[in-house]
Parts: sequence; structure tokens; C-alpha cells
Amino acid sequence: MDVRHPHLDDRHGEAKERVRGFFSQHAEHYARSESHGQGADLDRLVELLQPEPQEVALDVATAAGHTALRLALRVRLVIGLDYTPAMGGPFRRLAAEKGLGNVRFQVGDAERLPFADASFDLVTSRRAPHHFPRVEQAVREMARVLRPGGRLGIVDMTALDPAQADLLNALEAARDDSHVRALTPDQWRAQAEAAGLTVTTLEVHVEPIPWERWLAPVPPDSPQAARADDILRQAPAALRSGLVEDRADGRWLLKRRVVMVAPR
Repeated sequence: MDVRHPHLDDRHGEAKERVRGFFSQHAEHYARSESHGQGADLDRLVELLQPEPQEVALDVATAAGHTALRLALRVRLVIGLDYTPAMGGPFRRLAAEKGLGNVRFQVGDAERLPFADASFDLVTSRRAPHHFPRVEQAVREMARVLRPGGRLGIVDMTALDPAQADLLNALEAARDDSHVRALTPDQWRAQAEAAGLTVTTLEVHVEPIPWERWLAPVPPDSPQAARADDILRQAPAALRSGLVEDRADGRWLLKRRVVMVAPR
């Protein structure tokens, strides 16, 4: 039985509309993003998933499709699904520029995937789950549409412990009000296991990022940037040092990303 609380549904719906609003406004920024298109985490995810030519893949919250398009080089078909219709244009343009005819863009909700059980050999979601209001429901859905022997691949921002996660989440929400929550590696393992999957890889990669690049597409002189500065200034020094480094060339954020692979 699917029992829902109307007030929670309203709140979750509002969170999803914030996601749609933010990414509609910044669709072209994400299409041009070098980090999203060529990140080391993407290389590692594909390496771990070991895609096969006959396989069919789903990329959840695909945005401009960088992960989907990388997978399309290795598999028979990839569907890129995103909640933001405005991402369809950049997705299709990038696919055409790369000469890829085995990719499809579809609008849909990560928490209610519009696919039958056991439809895909691979399911991925990269740098997106921190936007999901009910990440546990999204993980269950991704596990549901995996075929037996299929693999789930997740990449997302993370923090090493709950206290660090609280500070990271406060900073991210100040910069982007569509941010919901980044999970710790232990929380990711628990989510996968609760969905009936077995985690075979759980890694954390660290990438120092200049503060202004982390803020982008938000301008460094914006109210959002000022809020992030205030949060950082008020944080305990020991906690702050785990997330931020002040160097001779400015402030750098220590961006941590979890890479998880969990077969069904």
C-alpha cells in the first residue's frame, strides 16, 4: 500500500519545482560544463560498470546528458531521463554533435520511474541525487528497473561524517535552494542495501575546486554567495578546515564525491 502524507507531498513537490526552476534557468551552463562532461568521477564510474555492447542503460536525472552520452559509446541504447524539460534541447544537441543515434531523452521523475520492472542492464545517476526529496524512493525505483545481474552506478557529492555533511548541506543550500541533502558513504551503502542491492564498490574521491567555480553558475557577488560566506564564517574552525582550504591564490572547496556500484 502506498500511503502518503499530503503535507509531505506538498513539500516534496515544492522541492522538485525548485529543481526544475534552477536547472531550466541554467541548462546551457550545465551543457557547457567541462567538469560535468569530463570529470574523473565519470571515467571511474564507466570503468567500474564495465558496459557491454548489447546492454541497455538508463541515466536518471541526466541533465544535459554527459553521463548518458559517455555510456552510449559502449552500449546499445541509453535513455536519459530528467525532471526538467528544458534539458532536452542541450541533451539532443550534444548527442547530435557527437554523432550518437542510440540515445533518447525523456522527461520523468526519479522517484516514479516510467518503466517496467527489470528493463535495464545499467542504471546510473551522477551528481544529481542530492536534489532528490526522497532519495530512498529514488534508489528503490532504480533497483526496481534493473534486470537481475544489472548494475546501479551512483556518483554524488558527499561528506565524511554527519557533522561535515550538515555544514556541506548548509553551504550547498545557500548557493542553490534546489539542493536537498548530500549523504555520507555509510548512508549510501545503507540506501543500496535497503533496496536489495549488494555494494561492490564504494569510493570517495576528493577534488579541490576554486570557490568561484564552486559557486557557478551563481555569481560571486550574489546574495547566495554572501549567505555561503556567512555560514562558513560561523562554522567551527575544525569543521571548516575539513571542507575548505584558504590558499595564497584564494579559497578552495574540497569537493568529495562518492562513487558507488551496486549490482542486483
